[in-house]
Amino acid sequence: MKNRMFLIILNQIGILIFLLIPVCTYSQSNTISSHDSINTVEEALRLINTSEPTFKPSIPLPMDSAQIADMGFEQVYKDEPCKYTLRDGAYLFAQKYPRESKTTIILLHGVLSNSYTYNKMAGLLREAADAQVISLDLRGHGQSSGRPGDVDYIDQYTDDLADVVNKLKEESPDNKIVFAGHSMGGGIILRYAQREELPPADAYLLFAPSLGHNAPTLQSLPPETQDSIEPFLKIHISRIVGLYMLNTIGIHKYDSLNVLFFNLPKEVPLRNYSYRSNMSNAPADYKKALQSVNIPLLVIVGGDDEAYVAAEYEPAVKEYSSGKVVLVEGATHNSIRHNAKALSEVEQWINTLNQP
Repeated sequence: MKNRMFLIILNQIGILIFLLIPVCTYSQSNTISSHDSINTVEEALRLINTSEPTFKPSIPLPMDSAQIADMGFEQVYKDEPCKYTLRDGAYLFAQKYPRESKTTIILLHGVLSNSYTYNKMAGLLREAADAQVISLDLRGHGQSSGRPGDVDYIDQYTDDLADVVNKLKEESPDNKIVFAGHSMGGGIILRYAQREELPPADAYLLFAPSLGHNAPTLQSLPPETQDSIEPFLKIHISRIVGLYMLNTIGIHKYDSLNVLFFNLPKEVPLRNYSYRSNMSNAPADYKKALQSVNIPLLVIVGGDDEAYVAAEYEPAVKEYSSGKVVLVEGATHNSIRHNAKALSEVEQWINTLNQP
């Protein structure tokens, strides 16, 4: 039960912020008086400056050998480290898994992670898809530039991804580009799909993706367990509400404030996420995001996923897109990345894409 709670909390962080949007009824399309604007700012500042959450000392959750293996710490495949320079002069670190192929897969990791723990997944994707794989560290993660858990503005993750695509297109203009993402990485890809001005990919491969706050895949903690242990994640709800109010009237100067706090040692660089980072890692509306997908889409999820309601992926994806969903019985949120059946499905799907 404790490990289930850990994963449910861990993989909802990119979507919880949007649950509070109905609290604020301001609309950018409506005229707001100066008096109302002043009141809004005053109330928002009060909310964002309330005390940040803290954690009591706690014992780490126990994990068995299978769960440890599923986390992906073992470095199974040899990679080539590389960097991609971005439009602002920053760079993204990547682990490249080379292959003589006409297909390049760009792999995006999940929350609190980086390309290091996606070594095995990247190597397996290379074999299954017969493709070169570029496993990225998102901005502020791993060895990439940026402040841990922060971006400079909302949707910078997708701008960074666009810059990498442009670099790869310069190197190999005839190669197909496939975006692959796990959990939060899948949510970022769906945000990318909604931005028509960005360089297009040729296909999306999503493993248990974060679909957003209003998706039926959203899983809630059982009420009887919510107060049983010190949580792994605490959310600064009043700050989220205040920042949303300020954003609604065009004020973004406080978006760097942290709204998500993880129960990790102070020595860990990445243990908080800012408002603007959290706003950037899942679609605001899963229906619109899926409707924006006009290229081949494969969604793979484990039947025993602890973070999302696995059975809800297929009806959601099929109603709003032409994508395919594969449910792998017995696989969990992390183990789906290394599952043999999942990789077999990837191989068949890629072969279909490569047919003339």
